[in-house]
Amino acid sequence: MRMPDRWDWNDWIDPEDRKPVGPNEEHLIRWGLTVVFSLFLASLCPIGTVPVMLGGLLLMAANVAAVAAALREDPVDASHLTLWDEAAASAALGLLALIASPLLRALPLAAAEGA
Repeated sequence: MRMPDRWDWNDWIDPEDRKPVGPNEEHLIRWGLTVVFSLFLASLCPIGTVPVMLGGLLLMAANVAAVAAALREDPVDASHLTLWDEAAASAALGLLALIASPLLRALPLAAAEGA
């Protein structure tokens, strides 16, 4: 069994040791872990502030991904996923969480008024 180089992100391998993971899978895995980690950190806050914290953390992750993409000089219009795509996805999800936070806070009030 070949040991992957832990510092080389392009050398990730799948569990069956058949082929290296492609660039799209690498970016999807990294973005998914970013979202999960942001959700974990936001869940440590009081329940009313979770959407706001999640949105803020995802927007910070988008900024970090954009800076990393600029430093690595990733092309914006590549045929595969890049750090720019991670930044755009994190920003979109973060803004969605921030937009939805007032709506989520109003749901218990609307349910209480209707009952």
